[in-house]
Amino acid sequence: MILLYLSALQHLGPAWFLRRVWFQAERSLGWLERRCPLQAWADIPVPAEYVARWRRSAPRLPLAQIDRAYLAPHVEAWAVENGHSPVAEADLLALGRFRIFNHDLVDAGVRPSWQTSVLDGSKVDASVHWSKLSDAGATDIKGVWELSRFAWVYPLVRAWVLDGEARHVERFWVLLEDWMQANPPNRGPQWMCGQEASFRLIAVAYALQAFRSHPATTDARVLLTARLAAATAERIRAHLAYALSQQNNHGISESLGLFTAGALWPHLPNSAGWRDQGLEALFPQVAALVDTDGGFSQHSTNYHRLFLQLMTWAEVVLVAEGERLPPHTRDQVSQATEFLLNLMEPDGSVPRYGADDSANLFPLSGVSAHDFRPAVGAAQALFLGSRPVAGPWDEASLLLVGPMPITARSAVGGGQVDCPVAGVGVLRNHRGAAFFRMPSVWRHRPSQADQLHVSLYWDGQWLTEDVGTFSYRGGPAEDLGTAAHHNVVTRAGGGPMRKAGRFLWLPWVPCVRQLEPLGLGASLRDLHGAQWTRRVLRLPQGFVVIDRVEAAAESGRCELRWHGRTRAGLEQLAVVCSEPSEENWISADVQTGEGFFASRYGHREPSCTRRLTAGGRTVTFVTALGCAVALRPDTVLVDGVSYPL
Repeated sequence: MILLYLSALQHLGPAWFLRRVWFQAERSLGWLERRCPLQAWADIPVPAEYVARWRRSAPRLPLAQIDRAYLAPHVEAWAVENGHSPVAEADLLALGRFRIFNHDLVDAGVRPSWQTSVLDGSKVDASVHWSKLSDAGATDIKGVWELSRFAWVYPLVRAWVLDGEARHVERFWVLLEDWMQANPPNRGPQWMCGQEASFRLIAVAYALQAFRSHPATTDARVLLTARLAAATAERIRAHLAYALSQQNNHGISESLGLFTAGALWPHLPNSAGWRDQGLEALFPQVAALVDTDGGFSQHSTNYHRLFLQLMTWAEVVLVAEGERLPPHTRDQVSQATEFLLNLMEPDGSVPRYGADDSANLFPLSGVSAHDFRPAVGAAQALFLGSRPVAGPWDEASLLLVGPMPITARSAVGGGQVDCPVAGVGVLRNHRGAAFFRMPSVWRHRPSQADQLHVSLYWDGQWLTEDVGTFSYRGGPAEDLGTAAHHNVVTRAGGGPMRKAGRFLWLPWVPCVRQLEPLGLGASLRDLHGAQWTRRVLRLPQGFVVIDRVEAAAESGRCELRWHGRTRAGLEQLAVVCSEPSEENWISADVQTGEGFFASRYGHREPSCTRRLTAGGRTVTFVTALGCAVALRPDTVLVDGVSYPL
C-alpha cells in the first residue's frame, strides 16, 4: 500500500493530494452545504420583468432562427432513410418509456421516480444535501443520474421539428416541471455532480431555444428555467475547483455549464459573472487537455467525442452572441476533430479504447450511438469547414449548427495514423484496419491498462476490439479495464499496471516505441519485470501481429487473448506459438468477466475470448489476418514470404 501511495505521489504530484484533502474538508466540515444551501425554487430571486427582457434580447441559437418548415422535410427524409422515427420515440416517452445510455428502452413511468436507478431499481436518499451523499456506494450512481441527464429532450425536439405537434412541447414542459418539483436546489443525488447538472442545463437550454416562440412556453415556464439556470450555475461555481482538478471532461463540462447559464439566461443578477468565469476556466482547460497531435486527456474515443460535442456547443452559443472561440482554442479543437476523423471508418465506427459511460451529449439523429458521424460532422462543419458524405447523420449538424456552406469530405479514415503523444496508431489496407494503442508518455492519468492493445477491423466489421465498460462500480468481474480484458499478452496473469482506485491505475508504465518499417512497434516492462514487445505489420493482403515476451526467470505462463463479439470473427485469425500451447475459448465467465462485451454502459452480453497459453522464459506468438502464417526459429513465414523476428 505504501508503494502505491508513493507511486501516486510521483505521478500526480503533492498538489493533487493537497487538493483532495481540501475537497474532503469542504465536504466533511459542511462548507459545501453553506455555499450551496437547501432552498425552494421560489426562493431564487429573479428580477421583475425578467421574462420580457429575456424574450427580447436573449441570444438565439440556430434552431430558434430557422423556420420549422425548412427543417421538417430534411428530418423526414433522414427518418425514412434510416428507418428511425423521432415521432415514434417521442410518443413512447408519453407512455413513460425512456431510452437509456443511448440504447435500451425502459419503463420509467409517465412521471418517473427521478431518484431510482434505471439499472437495478435501487433508490438514493433525496431528502439530504448532495454533499452528504457518496457516488461510491452499493448503488451504481450512473443509473440514478441517467434520466436526469435529460437526453430525452432531443427526441422531443426532433419530433416537434418533424410534425409541429404541440404534444411534444407540452411533454417537455411537464417532465421538466415534474423534475424540478422532485429535485429542489441542492437536495438529493441529482445535485451531486456538476457535470451532470451541466448536461441537464444544456438540454434545457436547447429545448427552450427550440420552443421559445411556442404557446406552451409560457412566461411562468420561462421563469422556471431561469431559476434552474441560477441554481445550477451556483452549484457549479461552488465546487468548480474540484471539476478543474480532474483534468478531464468534468472541467470542460462545468465551465460550459456556467457559461451557458450566463449567456443564454442574461439579465439574472449574476449572469455576467457566470458567463465570464465559465470562459475564463474553459480556455486554459482546452489548452492543457488537448495534445499537440489532437488527442484528449481521457484516453478514450467516447470521451473524445464528448469533448468535441461540448466545444461545438461552446462555439454555437458564442456565435449566437456574435463572438467566436479564441484562435488558439479553435486550432486545438480543429486538431481534436481531425484526430477523431482520422480514426473513423467509413461506417462511422471508431476503435473503442478507454473508459466509456455511453455519453452522447446530442443524440440528434436516428443513427446508432456507435456511429460517430453526427458528432464529428457537426465539429467538422464548425471547425474544418467540411463534412462526411451526406446521410442521416447530417441531422445533428443541421439542428445544432444550422445550414452552413461547407465542402463534402468523402475520405474518412484514410491512410496510416500515428499520434505518438496520444499513443495511438492505425494501419490500413484495402480490406481493413489495425488499431494499435502504444502510449509512450503519460501527460494525464491512464484510463485503462490497455498498453499494446490491438483492435482489428476487417471487411466492414470489428473482429477483435476493446470489450467496453460495463460499470464504474468496480468488482473484479465488472471491471473490464484490466490487461486481461484487452487484446494483449500477459505473463503470470499480470499486466503493466494495477488498479489503485475506481479511476486510478498505477504505476503509469509507458511504451517504448520501436522502429518498424512495415508498420508500428512498441515494448514495455510489466509489473513482474517481463519485457513485452509487439509489432504490427501491414501487408497488402492483411495484417500480422508479432508478440514476444521475455522474462528474467520462470515466473508463470504467458497468455495471449483476443476478444471479439463472435467466435466466427475470431476464427478468422491464424495464431501460432514458438512453444507448445493450449487454446481455450471462453464465453460469459462471471468470475473473471472474460467472454463478455459491454456494447453500452450498464449492459453486457456474452461474447468470445480466444486464449492461448504457453510456458517458457521467452515466448513468441504470431497472429495473422488475411494470410497464412508459420513460425521458424528466427523468422515468420507469411504466405511463404520470410520476415525476420
